[in-house]
Amino acid sequence: MVGLDHTLERRARSRVRPAAHYYDPVRSSRGRKVTSRGLRWVSAMLLAEVPFARKVWALPMLSALAPSQAFCQAEGRRYRPVTAWALSLLRLVRRWLPGRAMVAVMDGEFASVGLLRELGRAMTVVTRLRLDARLFDFPAPRPPGRGGRPATKGKAQTKLAKRRHDAGEPWQRFALLVRTGRRHAREAEFISGTALWHHPGEPPVAVRWILVRYPGSKRDPDALACTDLTADPLVILGWFSRRWLMELTYEEARAHLGVETQRQHADKAVFRTTPVLFGLYSLVALHVQAFAGQLDLTPRRAAWYPKTAPTFADALAAVRIALWTDLNFVTALDPGETVQIPRTVYVRLVQAAAYAP
Repeated sequence: MVGLDHTLERRARSRVRPAAHYYDPVRSSRGRKVTSRGLRWVSAMLLAEVPFARKVWALPMLSALAPSQAFCQAEGRRYRPVTAWALSLLRLVRRWLPGRAMVAVMDGEFASVGLLRELGRAMTVVTRLRLDARLFDFPAPRPPGRGGRPATKGKAQTKLAKRRHDAGEPWQRFALLVRTGRRHAREAEFISGTALWHHPGEPPVAVRWILVRYPGSKRDPDALACTDLTADPLVILGWFSRRWLMELTYEEARAHLGVETQRQHADKAVFRTTPVLFGLYSLVALHVQAFAGQLDLTPRRAAWYPKTAPTFADALAAVRIALWTDLNFVTALDPGETVQIPRTVYVRLVQAAAYAP
């Protein structure tokens, strides 16, 4: 499973030339849209279970900067939207993993008929779907002897925005796991079907659509599209739920790896530094997993925040402590250069340095 998403790295300095003003979802609300100056990164992440953490993590493996249109025009570059970058990144990942079954999950910014049609030949794609999407039945077989061009689509289906209020639809209930401080289940309902998703000027693409609503909640309904028509709707919902882990990776990279704190402004440094920091996230996870039996992975807890499994902060601290352990055996030639301190004080100092952001 591969997740694909983009994030905004806020860089307010005017000397960072590839930066531009983009919509900032973190600082925006329903009634107020905020834009921030920064760099827009498109990342492909492996959504896999990490054994030592006993959870699924989003591990970055490929990141690319999607420069602004003004920067591309000034540099003589060909401007490409985020959907074009998504196509390039996933095609490259597909070449890296030949013969492997692959599922790609994306958010609504990548909901494009052309993108699903191009990627659907090589992998299963799951993305959000607009409630007013143009969905059609599959065309009926052409009668024998009838001339003309074959039909590309059949009768138009009812818009999902209208289906959400239709009590006659075969709604099915399922338990939705919600994380609001404490994990609890909330009931939701879904319906599903197959259709041809059509956009004017483009050939239609066959998808399985899923409409989810939340009875008793103010939350808006969600719609998904999957290029695998035979996939079970609940399995598709499970696939898409992993997409949210990419937001956690972005937040951890900002909190612990220094993303958005870089000070360089040269173009080459701007294009290279952030992908290295994202890659460092995956390297830490791989290193800790490889030496899980030798590292102390006891999660750091607080009285008000119980943890049963290590987080990325614990994994990063374990790597730092392992790298600094050799310093304990360095002997100074001059006794005046060493100071003996109690072990408890030394451990506290190491813990404070290892968990420092």
